[in-house]
Amino acid sequence: MGAQLTDVELGKMIQAVDQLSTEVDRLSVRLDQLESQMDKGKGVLLGVFIIASGIGATFSAIIQKVFTS
Repeated sequence: MGAQLTDVELGKMIQAVDQLSTEVDRLSVRLDQLESQMDKGKGVLLGVFIIASGIGATFSAIIQKVFTS
């Protein structure tokens, strides 16, 4: 048959559930912050690649002009 919980055991279980709920809420906030940082990082990385390709194209054009003149 089902095990009956004492009032103390029931109180401990309720406290544990409350602690887990608080921890889940805290981790959810942290996860949202990390996702936001990752999204910002993707934008920065894309910007770096665009700038690097522009600089590479500029140097390529300069080198081409120097050697074809």
